[in-house]
Amino acid sequence: MTRMMNGVTVTVETLKGETGRLGDRLKTYNEPVEVSGVLWARVNDADRDYTRPDGFVVTVTADFPRDCTLDLEGARLTYGGDTVYVDGKPAHVPSPLKWDMPTRAGVYV
Repeated sequence: MTRMMNGVTVTVETLKGETGRLGDRLKTYNEPVEVSGVLWARVNDADRDYTRPDGFVVTVTADFPRDCTLDLEGARLTYGGDTVYVDGKPAHVPSPLKWDMPTRAGVYV
């Protein structure tokens, strides 16, 4: 896995938070915003986690900087022509580094 140390600008589309009539979260997105300084790395085939439910395969990791206040649960990320979806609910973790929100993202197969 190769990681950039300067960070890149990633386009983020967060979920609107709308729910359907059964209370499930709808896949409607807010307007895209750009977040700079994200450490983006592709996951090698040997490191990919194929045991995720619903046919989801993690293909990248993205470490967001401390000043990112977006709710990334279910967000759609775009960088370098690739669009991926966030896995889980990323949160800031205690870290002495600038990048304190590790995020796994991938595609549905």
